[in-house]
Amino acid sequence: MRVRAWYGLPGEIVVEEGGWHLVSIAGIPLPHPPLVNRFIRRGLSRSERLRYSYLHEFGHLQTLPLALLHAGGLALLERRRRSRGGAGRRARVVALVGAHEALWELASEAYVAVQAGAEYRGAYRRNPFRWRLPVFWSVMGALAVGGTVVLLRGRRAGV
Repeated sequence: MRVRAWYGLPGEIVVEEGGWHLVSIAGIPLPHPPLVNRFIRRGLSRSERLRYSYLHEFGHLQTLPLALLHAGGLALLERRRRSRGGAGRRARVVALVGAHEALWELASEAYVAVQAGAEYRGAYRRNPFRWRLPVFWSVMGALAVGGTVVLLRGRRAGV
């Protein structure tokens, strides 16, 4: 399906059974595994899985400016730290990448929840694996905040 983000960037999204998908933004493919879609969509009907997976991938396109702003802010924190020297660079880079990816996944799933509204909440209330959704939000939230805290604390500690 060809789509266009609110800010004008074109994209293409293909979602298949099992959560597999192909996403491209402005003709550039963005290969990534369907970890989120496979984890939190289990137990939903086929139509719900496909619809929410599509919305999630479209959410990545819609929230790209937020993701770029967040990544830029985290990269700026890391760059300032490097200019002062310090150890633990590898851990900080892992924290930076983890925080960025987690925030973007949260933003994309929030897009799904907003677009689907009450239907989304109802689908997950009926889902026998409904515990997966709060686990997703908790783990991704912890990674997004935790990675940023690691970068900020390292700044004060001289790491």
